[in-house]
Amino acid sequence: MTHMLTAIVAALALSTSMLGAGVAHARPIPDAGLTIEEVSAFMKSAGYDPKIEKTDEGTPYVSLKKDGVNFDIDLYDCKDKRCRAVQFVASFDLKEPLTPAKANEWNLRKRYVRIYLDGSGDPVFAYDANLAPGGSYEAFQDDVDVFVQFFPEMLEHIGW
Repeated sequence: MTHMLTAIVAALALSTSMLGAGVAHARPIPDAGLTIEEVSAFMKSAGYDPKIEKTDEGTPYVSLKKDGVNFDIDLYDCKDKRCRAVQFVASFDLKEPLTPAKANEWNLRKRYVRIYLDGSGDPVFAYDANLAPGGSYEAFQDDVDVFVQFFPEMLEHIGW
């Protein structure tokens, strides 16, 4: 009986350790968020060619390109250079302004990515994501993937 009990305990310990070996642990983002340099480095590790740029007001953002579409990552909720949220933005300069009805058609039918019109009637597609608290690099990658998967639909919608 003792040998049988020992064998059962050993089998349970082995199966528990094997189960734990297959579990992937998410890489957490610090609760204070990421710096612009960390966002840029992450995007580089994801296969992009990021460039840190500045707006006319001096606010930094990350500029990228994928499948012929230029897009930016703007950082929000920042304190001491660490930011807890990002916004992915792709804007287009059209020959003819997009109508508000066409923009609203997108917003009524699509989730995640919304469209608004700038002062010239050009479309701006945006997607917001929280990085922290409780965020992970895997979740950030998922947010990137969600945004870029919409590129073909964006281009089709605006006739680009």
